[in-house]
Amino acid sequence: MLTQALTFWIVFVLGVLAAPRQPALLLVDDASPPRVRVSWHGADGIEHIHESELSYGWDGDRKPIGGNISAYAAAGGTRMLKGASHPRGAVVRFGFYKVEEGLLFFDQVERDSVIDVRVTGIRMNQPAVPRPHTIVQHLKFSRDSLKACRVPSDAWNLFNTVDPGETLNGRIRAGYDARPGSLDGQPGHGSGQAQVEPDGSISLHVRVPYALFKHIRDPWKSSLPGTFLEPMHFHVEIEILPQGVEPEKPTLPSD
Repeated sequence: MLTQALTFWIVFVLGVLAAPRQPALLLVDDASPPRVRVSWHGADGIEHIHESELSYGWDGDRKPIGGNISAYAAAGGTRMLKGASHPRGAVVRFGFYKVEEGLLFFDQVERDSVIDVRVTGIRMNQPAVPRPHTIVQHLKFSRDSLKACRVPSDAWNLFNTVDPGETLNGRIRAGYDARPGSLDGQPGHGSGQAQVEPDGSISLHVRVPYALFKHIRDPWKSSLPGTFLEPMHFHVEIEILPQGVEPEKPTLPSD
């Protein structure tokens, strides 16, 4: 006859084996495509809205969504490339390219326009939570144009962030190729927000004043549309963690 202790352990082990296991890696659920929406108020008094459902892929999988904008959705982003991501986390990014590089990105855009990017329906392979302070907007400019403006080659990319202390693991420099905190929601700044919706999906909302599309090192003083160099591409990204995983705490130096 089995002892009471042995019976307990058999039941315990069988229970563990039968319990559903959470996936080890946090990944996007590519069976659930997100929906991306870009909007702004133009000089014509109209709110310009372009939106589409996007399958996950890479920037080469972009598709026109209206106006002069093509878009894509992808896993991974700048935070991962620069070694500034959580070891248990995942990064998702939503990018936009000009269809015609010689035209303005945003039709009828004004100096004071705010570009509103909303993404809904982000789903992962397990319960997860977004980290809004990790939101980054990355802007990429034409190299030939930057050379003409005498912008140093190590400043050809530009980063706008939510976190005022963001350095992307020491890879970006405030006032040189980055505006840390420019999306922190303070007066005159843009904003970045994210949340878990009642259905368990994640939504992302980033608002970027048009003036933040101008490179910090652009020598032209005017910020009127058409008078400064626009990026040919930009994306917004955010890091997501499995539910229950704590953000890493900084390691204190030992005595």
